[in-house]
Amino acid sequence: MSQAPSALISLLSGIFAPTITGYHADGSINAEGTKTFVRFLLENGVDGLAPLGSAGEPVALTLPERMRLLEAIVEETNGQVPIFAGTGDYSTASTIELSLHARTLGCDGLMLILPFLLRPPKQDALNHLRRVREKVGLPIMVYNVPLLSGIEITPQEISLLAQEDVVHAVKWSHLEVSRIHDTRLLCGPDFPIFAGIDVIAFEAMAVGANGWISGLPMMVPGLARKLHRLLVCEKNLDAARELWYRLLPLIHLEYRALGVDHGNPHWLAVCRESAVLRGIPVGISRGPLSAVDPSVREELRSILISLGQL
Repeated sequence: MSQAPSALISLLSGIFAPTITGYHADGSINAEGTKTFVRFLLENGVDGLAPLGSAGEPVALTLPERMRLLEAIVEETNGQVPIFAGTGDYSTASTIELSLHARTLGCDGLMLILPFLLRPPKQDALNHLRRVREKVGLPIMVYNVPLLSGIEITPQEISLLAQEDVVHAVKWSHLEVSRIHDTRLLCGPDFPIFAGIDVIAFEAMAVGANGWISGLPMMVPGLARKLHRLLVCEKNLDAARELWYRLLPLIHLEYRALGVDHGNPHWLAVCRESAVLRGIPVGISRGPLSAVDPSVREELRSILISLGQL
């Protein structure tokens, strides 16, 4: 097993943006639209990319489509920023196949969601990560999102996997900020922790997260970078709080349906529409997800204008 380079791990901070998958009107992949979105992120100064996590809709894609999209994203990025590719799948074999492809493309690491749907026993889920690390050798950021995977790795288990050189960073997509306190305490000051849901981004970065991967880094990457700088680099809580309250209307719209069964709008539809409003040709998600309602579109447009983004 290769070791995770310490120089790379030191780069795991700041704003890592997910990517939105572009579609044509017939539902086929629009690789050029995806590349245009990646270009927008790079031009707005993101520190890294985390493509094909939940925002990239891998559950709506075949394995060959996921590979082709990652190829387009890597080509457009051209080494400008680190890429931690979302190669997680329920199947360990498929995860390894996707991860080896990412390694071949030159990706810097993997962002792995835990096996979902069938919710395997915890030890099986941890062994899934161990097997991918053994077979592929790239650094792993575990995407800890129990709302989607149905499984949560505890801070204690993250610490154990870090000691085993299996996990090298974590994206915490959990509403309970205390998980970040505990992870920082157990894993030490240098372990990369990313806030993985916008609702808690302020608190997460104020108490120890050194990075942010979620919707706002896709929708308003420049403002997300500014908030990260104020909280993590400058420790300027007053200025950060002022910016945070400006961002809250966008966060409230994005997560209006959080915890509501079949709620509307879906957070990803909001993120996608923000790109469409900028003229980025990413289209509409494959079914079952649909575009936002006209009223939501106009509300989003108004918020983005108020933030100086349109």
